[in-house]
Amino acid sequence: MHIRRIALLARSETRFFMLAVARELKARLGCEIFLYCSGPQEAAFYGGENADRVFADIVDADILLLNARRKELPLSEAEIVARAAAYERRTGTTMNMIAVSNRHLGRGYALGGYHHPRSRASEEVDYLHMLFGYGEVLAFWEHELSSKRIDLVINGNKETAMICRLLGIRFRSMGTSRYRNYQNWAWNEYFETPEFRQAFETGEGKGEGALEKPYLGHTAHRELYLKRMGTWSLARNLALTVARHAWWRLRGYRKGRNYYLLGELAYFVRTWAQWRDLRRRARTRLRDLDGKRFVYYPLHIEPETALQGISPEYFYQLSLIAAVSRDLPAGVLLAVKEFYSATGRRPRDFYGQIAEFKNVVLLETFEVGMECAQRSDAVVTICGTAGLEAAAAGKPVIAFGRRNLYNFLPNVTVVRDEIELKDHLRRALEAPPNADTVRAHAARLLRAIAARSFDMGTYHYSRLRDFTPEAVADACDKLIAGLGAESQGLKLADVSAWRAAAQ
Repeated sequence: MHIRRIALLARSETRFFMLAVARELKARLGCEIFLYCSGPQEAAFYGGENADRVFADIVDADILLLNARRKELPLSEAEIVARAAAYERRTGTTMNMIAVSNRHLGRGYALGGYHHPRSRASEEVDYLHMLFGYGEVLAFWEHELSSKRIDLVINGNKETAMICRLLGIRFRSMGTSRYRNYQNWAWNEYFETPEFRQAFETGEGKGEGALEKPYLGHTAHRELYLKRMGTWSLARNLALTVARHAWWRLRGYRKGRNYYLLGELAYFVRTWAQWRDLRRRARTRLRDLDGKRFVYYPLHIEPETALQGISPEYFYQLSLIAAVSRDLPAGVLLAVKEFYSATGRRPRDFYGQIAEFKNVVLLETFEVGMECAQRSDAVVTICGTAGLEAAAAGKPVIAFGRRNLYNFLPNVTVVRDEIELKDHLRRALEAPPNADTVRAHAARLLRAIAARSFDMGTYHYSRLRDFTPEAVADACDKLIAGLGAESQGLKLADVSAWRAAAQ
């Protein structure tokens, strides 16, 4: 394994941790590291942190919206379309598929997040400008990665990952392992890794492999959200938003021109009001379902990488609820639970539409998701942690997402054709897998996850400096070990191979 040049894409939520990782990697591998950031302010921040020359170069790669918002395009319509079509042929991905997870250019794909604050770019950029913008970005990354002879890209986005596959460059992205506070180095932009499967097959890991509570990031986010929901917090958020926009404008920050001030203020008010509407409608408690059969579905936030980014093939939540409701047998309910921080983004009457289905109940929002999975007869999810929680409880899972880390387990059925959903539900409810066997497989998977992940301790995104030198060293150990495994032939496997290994 020879890693001489690394391209690292900056992320604000892990900036201090990744600075430490970059220094450790440079010390161990003697490599050059090129940092790519978003905007002049971020470039200035990292420039101030680069006194030891950990970065050979710092490049502002925030070019998508700048190019998509050009008033005068330097190429003709025919040239723009031809270039886009050429990249689609070479990468096997449409420009529209790239846009699915983009909060600006892919707003239309956030079907359950229609009221996410609108940006200027989302309204100003038309289809031709979008094609031009993505063409410029793909050309930029192809030139950067090839001309600098990059061997590894860390924390790249969708466009970067596509070019890495095109050029045969290795790609890793730090992502949650959905267990305790473990993180892993995913091999693609969908946060997939074959390392968990390999560790599962070989029986790696120690301990019980117990899923005793939700992972730390989830619980920390919940606590922060609750503090924002009072009337006083609403007034405080409105005032802070006005002050923040004024400061950004005064300093000439680019982000001060991204979102509309009135749109952000309206979002806070809408969140406050929609939260109260949800509390009025979502009144069913788990204890109310005692003695009743039900399937559990937890809603995803939209727009969010955890939905549109991981599952661009299927992200239609209201359609999913309608389909499951339609195909459930008599006497079985569908229990839907909202994720508390999704309020404010949902379309008008979103919860009212869900409540219209006679066999659907809205669970009280602060019921613990893990307990909902444990008490259910089966869990339906797209790409949520609920699938892992259900497996740990010995429950059958029906997954609409095709890239979940638990999809290979024998209790998981992946929906590839909705016409088969009725039979999937019937089998899950009438002939569920042996619960003890499912729990044993889940425990084995959790041990495998822990073995191939690095523990971030009490770190989360509101405590950016709360990590240890041991966590940095472990992260580098796991990254280098995974690259070594890839050099020895480890590859991403398909679902059928994973299932065969599990059985």
